[in-house]
Amino acid sequence: MNLTKPHKKVLHFFGWWSLALLLVAGCSSMQPARTVMDMAAEPVEPLTLSPGDVIDVKFFYTPELDESQIVRPDGFISLQLVGDVRVTNLTPGGLQQELLRRYAPHLKNPKITVLVRRTYDGRVWVTGEVKRPGPVQMNGRLTVLEAVMEVGGGTRPTADLNKVLVVRQKNDGRHYGCLVNLKDVLQGREGQQFFLHPRDVVYVPPTSITKANDWVDQYINKMVPQARTIVEYPIGPGGGGTAGIDTSSR
Repeated sequence: MNLTKPHKKVLHFFGWWSLALLLVAGCSSMQPARTVMDMAAEPVEPLTLSPGDVIDVKFFYTPELDESQIVRPDGFISLQLVGDVRVTNLTPGGLQQELLRRYAPHLKNPKITVLVRRTYDGRVWVTGEVKRPGPVQMNGRLTVLEAVMEVGGGTRPTADLNKVLVVRQKNDGRHYGCLVNLKDVLQGREGQQFFLHPRDVVYVPPTSITKANDWVDQYINKMVPQARTIVEYPIGPGGGGTAGIDTSSR
């Protein structure tokens, strides 16, 4: 059966949650959906360095070699005496061991410390029915509710806070998610605290009413000609002329 574009849009409208389930449990690197309790109990993965991170390299006995570096897009930093050093996917401790090895031919008994000043991936992303979609910096532990409030909260009545989707991106490329109910907490009922991990994506979906209204506005109000009513009344001397008022809501 061949479907017209509007018909396809109707199917898309009624199939939104099916698509959401496919997003969580679908193909490629997506893994089966988790429960809120399972994801809330997951430990945070060890910090590994990535492009955009800001790190300090400190030399105890030779401070003239100290460097503050931003990890380049290619995953390298440049240091005196040893040149380019690949740091991506290394922990700070792993980088320290690599630098000790690299500087051993140049320094006698080197003592090196690696300090992470800022992590580019130390953020979560909040999108959907919120006022200011975008990244939220994690300066410590951050709950789903706190992240949503940080970007202006759900723009009620368009936001469905009963089914907020959290997608977790793992270092090994896997993705999976769960649905979190924020409405219970906002209404004063007891709910489980859900702490986000770096690089989590929080999606606040629109309500069914909002999606229906958007569809009606796009495919009914803007595509179907609206009826127009002209009310005429006499004007001028002796009612020799007429004037009309368009009462349509255009």
